[in-house]
Amino acid sequence: MHIYKKLLSFLLLLSGVLSGSSQTPAIYKEEWSSHPTLHKMTDQENKQSAVVISDIRRVEFIDEGKEVAEYRTLHKIIHLNDNTGIEAFNKVYLGVADNNDIVDIRARTILPDGKVINIDKQNIKDLKEEDGNEYKIFAMEGLVIGSEVEYTYTYKRSPSWFGAQYMQSKFPVREALLEILAPKRLVFQAKGYNCRLASTDTVLGEKKIIDGKLKDIPAAEDEKYAVYKANLQTIEYRLSYNTESGNGQDRLFTWQEMAKKVYEFYCTFSDKEIEKTKDLVEANKWGKLGSIAEKIATVENFVKKQFATRKDIDAENAGSLEWIIKNKLASPRGIVRLYGAIFNQLGIPYQIVMTCSREDARIDRSFENWNNASDPAIYFPDTKKFMAPSELYTRYPFIDPYWGGQEALFCRPVTIGTFTTAIAEIRQLPLEDFSESFNRIESSLHLTPGLDTVVVDMKQSYGGYSAAYYRASISLGDAEQQRQVLKSIVRFGTNSENIVSSKIDNADFESYSKNAPFTVNATVKASEMVENAGNKILLKIGVIIGPQVEMYQEKARQFPIQIAYPHSLERFITLQLPDGYTAKNLDDLTFHNEYQDQAGVTMGFTSDYKVEGNTIKVHIMEQYRRTFFPLSDYENFRKVINSSADFNKVVLVLEKKG
Repeated sequence: MHIYKKLLSFLLLLSGVLSGSSQTPAIYKEEWSSHPTLHKMTDQENKQSAVVISDIRRVEFIDEGKEVAEYRTLHKIIHLNDNTGIEAFNKVYLGVADNNDIVDIRARTILPDGKVINIDKQNIKDLKEEDGNEYKIFAMEGLVIGSEVEYTYTYKRSPSWFGAQYMQSKFPVREALLEILAPKRLVFQAKGYNCRLASTDTVLGEKKIIDGKLKDIPAAEDEKYAVYKANLQTIEYRLSYNTESGNGQDRLFTWQEMAKKVYEFYCTFSDKEIEKTKDLVEANKWGKLGSIAEKIATVENFVKKQFATRKDIDAENAGSLEWIIKNKLASPRGIVRLYGAIFNQLGIPYQIVMTCSREDARIDRSFENWNNASDPAIYFPDTKKFMAPSELYTRYPFIDPYWGGQEALFCRPVTIGTFTTAIAEIRQLPLEDFSESFNRIESSLHLTPGLDTVVVDMKQSYGGYSAAYYRASISLGDAEQQRQVLKSIVRFGTNSENIVSSKIDNADFESYSKNAPFTVNATVKASEMVENAGNKILLKIGVIIGPQVEMYQEKARQFPIQIAYPHSLERFITLQLPDGYTAKNLDDLTFHNEYQDQAGVTMGFTSDYKVEGNTIKVHIMEQYRRTFFPLSDYENFRKVINSSADFNKVVLVLEKKG
């Protein structure tokens, strides 16, 4: 369970939100035309595979006795222009696990000749996906090009006082509407992201209604080097006031309130828990280690090796440090508490930081959506570094890179007398400098006597975030997985799997704290890199940097550029020419696309060479010093990306002298 769900249960009791009337009013029922007609498409709309004519969503909160229930409604009409559109909407998925939760469901197909096919509710099937999510699914019948799909459903769920509705998708939308209905004592607010939201706020009888309207939403392409969900036109909402609680003017669910609850949730311990943690610290002699960084790294490596983290532990044991230390098993909440108790014993100041993936959402200092603050990291003020307590594949000071490069909620402890709580600070959660995450290739090439094979002596080094996948695969994988990883690394830089010898260094997670790069040394025979054409040898030297992404698109770019983390890719290539041969097109090795602003270089791909006798030495530097580049930088970014793709295609022409 996400932290915000448990925190909400605490705060709701305090705020009086759950105290409603004893009567249960009827929910709003969606209108359904008895004589539906097809909608006329514009010339521009006819170019789309499907067009969403209407997208109506409703979230309604109703007093049911002393409880508040939430009902969600969706009503869509979609016009289908081709087979791709039909395939996208021939099945409807409902995010509902229990049939008893479904209040209303209707679906129909409107054919071009006016015939209407109503879907039988009995045809709803259950679906459970590999990730554990459960759905109801039903198939739309009779779909043909030019037909329309219409469906509506309402279901009941436990109330959530925050939400986000992604109103944009890969198909255009003519009109979209999000309605929030609630007893008038509950004051909700809505905010649009990546859009201009037309919003109204009215009271009708005993209900307060917020309408958020969007029109002419364009189709959203899933573009390379862009986060998709976080860029969509989205409406978020939150419960901000309860006019029947306190003076009715106190804002609910502020970041400050969350910081206090986070501190209580993660950073308070019983006397028995403190004693058990003290025994653990003394048994491992962590207090005798040198620097703070060494202590943090040692503790993290120990805990992530010795303790398993699972979400299915019962609530009674989930956060108990006594039980966790005894059983070497913890819930996500429990493992964070364990780290906190250990750092307290070691006298290491720390702060809990609540963040989220910038692929999906953001933390907005002016619009407190607790749902978005779902992932806990730990910040150490003395070192100004972070760790991710529940992420097995990362090690201090590296966290999930998508957690950083954005604002997050820092819960800074403060003590007043004998009482300690936390103060909320919304500020940047920085990632490590670009120089810390790298891939460095050092390759020496020479041809065999038959001039039909290249022998490559390579050293590939990976540091920081760039090393995470390989370390996890080698450290946690079996022998076969390790062989496959080695093959993929070698194949990446040679197109060959003919490995003569190989060696892997610093594959363990502890190497993070030692700042030792994950390294592969290998000697490879690569006949794939050579072609003979009469008295010429065609040497595919660009293969050494590996296959590269190409960015060529006819449509205008929609979204700004985002990459996972700042990094560099440096290559040193040494080519020994065969006796009696010379390279004819060395200038093909030269590229220079580098860009900067007032702060210095932002990104670039540069390459050059020099000739020393029969030896050609090539140096390449590709770098991306930021995670975010605005749309105005897109053309420059594309040129840098395509430079690496173009270098990968470089073929040197070797000719016999004289």
